Amino acid sequence: MYDKEKSGMNENALEGEEGLSPCTEDVYPDATVKISRDQYSIFEIRRMLKDTKELIIDPEFQRNAVWKIEQERELIESVLMGIPIPIIYVFEEKDGKKQVVDGRQRIHAIVRYLDNEFALDNLKMLPRFNRKRFKELDPLYQSKLERYQIPLYVIEPPTPERVKYDIFDRVNRGGTRLNNQEMRNALYSGQSTSLLKKLSKVKEFQEATGGGVKERRMRDRYIILRFLAFHLWRKKIINFSYKSNPDDFLAEVMKTINDFTPDQIHQLEQWFKQSMVQSFAILGADGFRFEAYNVNRRSINMALFEVLAHFFTLVDIKVTDRSALKKNLVELKRKFDDSGYFKSRVDSTISVEYRFGEVEKLARGRGND
Repeated sequence: MYDKEKSGMNENALEGEEGLSPCTEDVYPDATVKISRDQYSIFEIRRMLKDTKELIIDPEFQRNAVWKIEQERELIESVLMGIPIPIIYVFEEKDGKKQVVDGRQRIHAIVRYLDNEFALDNLKMLPRFNRKRFKELDPLYQSKLERYQIPLYVIEPPTPERVKYDIFDRVNRGGTRLNNQEMRNALYSGQSTSLLKKLSKVKEFQEATGGGVKERRMRDRYIILRFLAFHLWRKKIINFSYKSNPDDFLAEVMKTINDFTPDQIHQLEQWFKQSMVQSFAILGADGFRFEAYNVNRRSINMALFEVLAHFFTLVDIKVTDRSALKKNLVELKRKFDDSGYFKSRVDSTISVEYRFGEVEKLARGRGND
């Protein structure tokens, strides 16, 4: 969706990483964008967030922009004074739940105060409320806070995922712009985001990649998600089609994983760890890199990672000739490097079919599929 400069990437990014190629579509001629305006009282907002779970915010998404206590106190003072606060944006899912995409910290601060988690202090306009928690306010002001109306823009279904990304980017601009994986992490919070975070920390992944995939800008979670998504698709565990559009594809996979059973989540963990262990045993810490043409090591290649990780879920190195397998994989990596499918048009359907077709053919030839 973004070029390298816009997404904050640099020359040390993964080979083939998202965000390095500009989008070829500048408009969405077939998109249906449904946006309605609504408003809720603070009392309703708290109830939707804490009791009915209709409103969803993701604390992990706050990154480095988490408000300081002074900002939270100033917001509560503004509400007590009746000053309007900026409009909040939410995405509404088909089940009616609303994902907050702009205004998370405002809602978080307000709910924290209603839950008596901090006291007001150093107020400029209403110093008489200093050192008071919500429960210590006079009933009149408690009621004023609870009745305060917060305006919302609700982006309703069936707004396409690619349009949601664009809307999310527009309302969250400022400082470093988010890349696609950071947006997915915010939009599809749940089991999928928890799983990606967990897998990015396991020692099997760190060993198999030689620590070469950094967590900055969620690069590590991105390549892990791509492996899981393509693996589930190639094994026909999910019924999505892939048509050269990784954003829609990965969004649907994350939403699907959010509905997985605990056993299915455990299976994904086992597949991933097994793949990393076997890759490290055969190819070492440089298995997901192409051979260097000079003394410098090349970066881990995203497309190579996802296909080799998939391959190592299809074979069992305990029942195969390891030296022969390593020789086959080294030859295949050289073929891949010369093919061009790992450098440009990485996400095209032709490129994806070629890469996975080759590793699956090798797995079948070894009697493991």
